[in-house]
Amino acid sequence: MRADWDRRARIDPRYWVAATADADDESYRASALKDAAALLHGLPAPLSPSARVLDLGCGIGRMSAELAGRCAEVVGVDVSPEMIAEARRLHADKAGLRFEANSGIDLADFTDGYFDLIFSYSVLPHLPEDVLECYFLEAGRVLAPGGLFRYQFWIGARHAAAAADTLTIRTYEAGALARLHADAGFELLDTETIDYFDPLLEMSPVWVNARKQREPLRRVAPPAPRDAEAESSAARQLEYDLLLYLALKHGDRGEIDDAERVIEQAVAVDPARGEGYVQWAAWRLAAEDLKGAIGLIEIMNREVPDSPHGWLYRAQFCELIGDLAMAHYALSRLHALAPAEEELLAQAEALQAKLGSA
Repeated sequence: MRADWDRRARIDPRYWVAATADADDESYRASALKDAAALLHGLPAPLSPSARVLDLGCGIGRMSAELAGRCAEVVGVDVSPEMIAEARRLHADKAGLRFEANSGIDLADFTDGYFDLIFSYSVLPHLPEDVLECYFLEAGRVLAPGGLFRYQFWIGARHAAAAADTLTIRTYEAGALARLHADAGFELLDTETIDYFDPLLEMSPVWVNARKQREPLRRVAPPAPRDAEAESSAARQLEYDLLLYLALKHGDRGEIDDAERVIEQAVAVDPARGEGYVQWAAWRLAAEDLKGAIGLIEIMNREVPDSPHGWLYRAQFCELIGDLAMAHYALSRLHALAPAEEELLAQAEALQAKLGSA
């Protein structure tokens, strides 16, 4: 988890912790205000000025910073030291607010019964199931008797993910959530539907309010070690898609340096997909860097050899620079794939005719 979120933090920490449609600073700030207001509004009782609050999975302090000054102490914890470093930089001027990197498994830095409120937003459903169980047990341990746990969750038909996946949303049936609460010593108070509908999961997330009723039934046992290479293909696809989206947003705003920086990361996440190479090459062409564009398409041909579009672009670029032999070779590779797309075939035939008359 640390490697995943450190990598994402180095790309654009605001994007990954807010994931707003505009992917910019203004929408990030708006999301912080909106979600912090929803957090406070839905508490079963007003937040006490003497309360000690924990933000579990704080990222760069998007919501924790909005609570600073409303209570005695706010502590944000996150598995990513990169996120924590950025949180400290952004919010160094706020009194009563601190940030700590934790293990990603437990809350061992805090004593039993230390906090009056723990909250977590858009974090718990992304955790492997055994890690989620650890955090429920630890939340029950570090909350004071009667303390509140308010968190965002998805309750419905079970949707699982690979153990090493830290991005896909997991959903839980009501019975599974009840067991998590019972083991950790929580009483479920209520749930509140959040005004967002996920078309893939076909459900909306909820805020959950729970109160510490007793001590957890057991202490945390560390989960089994993960194989860093065991991340699911679905998770790679999702991260690639999100990176490509962010890169295109930068490109739409004319921020080409940032766009290319992000798309480079997308290509690194999944070198066997062609969209990133094509878009990156388009930006190089717009910058009149034909050599750079050709180089990217050459990489695409090597990494995605079954893409007829990649071979068409290679042939077109080679014709532009006068490398007719390579252009013919690229067209032969394209035809060997027997593509069915009419527009692509028409472009290939037009180029073949052009090469034949050259």
